[in-house]
Amino acid sequence: MPNPPRSKFIKSLAISAVLLVLTVACSQGDRSTWNAAGPVADKQLLLFNVLVWIMAITFILVEGVLIYAAIRFRARPGQERPSQVHGNLPLEIAWTVIPTILIMGLGIWSVVALWQLDKPPASADYVLEVTATGHQWWFEFEYADAGGGKTITTANELRVPVDTPVQVWLESDDVIHSLWIPRLAGKVDMIPTHTNRLWFQADSNKIETLPATFLGQCAEFCGLSHALMKFEVTVMEQDDYDAWVEAYGQPSALSPQAQQGQNVFNANCSSCHTATGADAAALVDGRVAGFLAGGNIAPAPNLTDLATRQKFAAGLLDLNEDNLRSWLEKPDDIKPGNYMSARAPFYQDGEITLSDDDISAVIEYLISLK
Repeated sequence: MPNPPRSKFIKSLAISAVLLVLTVACSQGDRSTWNAAGPVADKQLLLFNVLVWIMAITFILVEGVLIYAAIRFRARPGQERPSQVHGNLPLEIAWTVIPTILIMGLGIWSVVALWQLDKPPASADYVLEVTATGHQWWFEFEYADAGGGKTITTANELRVPVDTPVQVWLESDDVIHSLWIPRLAGKVDMIPTHTNRLWFQADSNKIETLPATFLGQCAEFCGLSHALMKFEVTVMEQDDYDAWVEAYGQPSALSPQAQQGQNVFNANCSSCHTATGADAAALVDGRVAGFLAGGNIAPAPNLTDLATRQKFAAGLLDLNEDNLRSWLEKPDDIKPGNYMSARAPFYQDGEITLSDDDISAVIEYLISLK
């Protein structure tokens, strides 16, 4: 079969190149590592850029020489067989020594960067410590001391003050997860029975307006709804953060419908969810033990001050009444494999058994948690 004309090949190549460039526009880039917003992400991006440019230049040089040699010294009709040579000592030394120096230099730089980014700087006046626990398929954040000795437990939304180092201790209650905040820090695994750590800081000179939201997600395949396991980091002015800490868990005035919803919640949801403050350690341990024993209980997101959050269901849905109703009525349609419809006693074969009035009351109660 004859080869296609060269012009047709060049045209196909050009179209493919254009289509490849257009794929860049397929994402909003809200989880891009190219727009670093803190010192950890800055150093990681610098190292990555240097590695990429060195590899790109090396690739272009090697392939350029290869293509030039293939074209310049190709066999031509009537050409006699050239004299054969073996080796070129200066060239062989050069292409051995130069890559070795580059690889060793980059390796040393990488190790030094890892050491430097292992812990927050010793010069920091204050480091906020948070324990992040991965669950299928949501993130739990616990502040042992969020400020003034106050303990806070929340889910899928991490609030931090700007220009403050944040030390995150990473754990998992089930399988391996990986916490990743692309614009603030690289990914680190969350491993059952083992505690990892990472730290980050959001710099005010990298952020246009506050509060600012940075998106994160699980970066290690962890089961059916892995792709739906997301979270947000909300960076705030110190005064706003302090106000949030002070207000956390304060009881809200409830309407009669919300009071009805609270009663329904306490009777049906409180074995897995907490809505009145931080989770006590004994309560968490009991939920984990009950889950492992196969009971109608499982660790579930803390819903205290739920109405102050922007999203729920691990960053999937905007927080509003319609989405809350959709989640309560058909959770499997939103997050396949979730434990709520499988373990909660008011679901039968994935269908909710609460009345419409009870569902509306629960939604009213959840919206009042602020």
